[in-house]
Amino acid sequence: MDKNGDVWIAHYEDVRLGKLTPASGRFEEYLPTTVANPTVLKRDTWDDKDGFSYKFDFGFYGLGMDDSHDTVWSLAFNSDKLTRFSRNDRLFADVQLPGRSLGRFVLPVDAQGNVWTLAGPCCGQEGELQLVKINPQLEQQAFALQVRKAKVPSLTVGRDGTVWASLIANDDTLPSLYAFRNGQFEAVPLPLEMTTFITRLHVDAQGDLWLATGDDIWRKHNKTFERYHLPTPGAQPSMMTSDTRGNLWFTEWHGNKIGRIDSTGHIREYPIPPEEESPLTLAVDADGKVWFSVLFNYDLFRLDPDSGQIQSFPLPVPSNWSKNAAEGLSACVLKPKDALSLMAAKTPPQPVAAANPVLRHPLNYPDNAGAKAFEQNCHTACHSWYRVDRAGQRRTDWRPTVERMIEFNKAPIADEQRELIVDYLNRHYTLAKP
Repeated sequence: MDKNGDVWIAHYEDVRLGKLTPASGRFEEYLPTTVANPTVLKRDTWDDKDGFSYKFDFGFYGLGMDDSHDTVWSLAFNSDKLTRFSRNDRLFADVQLPGRSLGRFVLPVDAQGNVWTLAGPCCGQEGELQLVKINPQLEQQAFALQVRKAKVPSLTVGRDGTVWASLIANDDTLPSLYAFRNGQFEAVPLPLEMTTFITRLHVDAQGDLWLATGDDIWRKHNKTFERYHLPTPGAQPSMMTSDTRGNLWFTEWHGNKIGRIDSTGHIREYPIPPEEESPLTLAVDADGKVWFSVLFNYDLFRLDPDSGQIQSFPLPVPSNWSKNAAEGLSACVLKPKDALSLMAAKTPPQPVAAANPVLRHPLNYPDNAGAKAFEQNCHTACHSWYRVDRAGQRRTDWRPTVERMIEFNKAPIADEQRELIVDYLNRHYTLAKP
């Protein structure tokens, strides 16, 4: 969210930034001169050794908002650079980092407008992990962390200027936490019960540090850690933010919910629409409404915490990778629609089927016409059979997802084939019927 109440997004699957003005529904996209190469999505870019081969700019990976200088920052995925977008002149500028960028979704910006990120060696290179500060004039400083390898790094900055970094260092199995002050790193002891990796860090308005782990969220107040155990087993909280009312908000990557811890420590969870999965990022507007995105969907969603109602804002699908690139701007007007009503939010959860073994191929393929139709038309682009099997443990209707996959790929699938696909998935990959 920016100071004007606009919602900003970064396209992971294309090199573009988007801005939605909720009051009018106007959605704008800004494209730099660098254009994503669509060949990275083709199956022939995989190999047995390295998996997915990223030889081109694939998309933006995270956002940082600097309202004091009217700029938006983002990471270029799987690259050694940051990108700054000026909201005044609509120009992009790149910053070369001293190593591969290691940020995920969020680029913390301090009170002076400095952007912080982690950079390190990549692809067999030797070197130490570095904390990098870039000021509004694009000048940078790097501070060595004396860590040669890092897993699941996360970064945040407090109002007092302290930069917090978490990661699993070198060949360790337990997480580490560092505080960076006055040019020095200080290792901060963690509770013995914190044995899993830290997915995210966040500092609230009161200066407390929040840490998200597999089933828990922790709050560090002064030198004391307080644990909040989430009601959903294996929720995997991933993104956190806070609002002006003292609430902490978070996404549940595996729990498929938006969660809230209020100022009294009470936890409430809001289920996302049943046809969606894996909420990714979130932000809270001035009215206390929570905006979030999900995996496998180009919609933005807005949750009203008071009513439990969720609306969706269907963003335009990037059907052409270089759409309007010459002009550097595309725009349209979005009309929101109800994604989950208050009545649906209060409906008791349906019984979940027993966990199925991981599927590496479809049921009854190739003898079943519906399985063949899905395998040949939809699955190769958007869904693995593993993902279908997982989603089948909580989904009741596959039609919205099938329609979205077809729209995304502009696939020339006949109506008869669509019905075969929907019928097949609903028969084999939905919640167990009571």
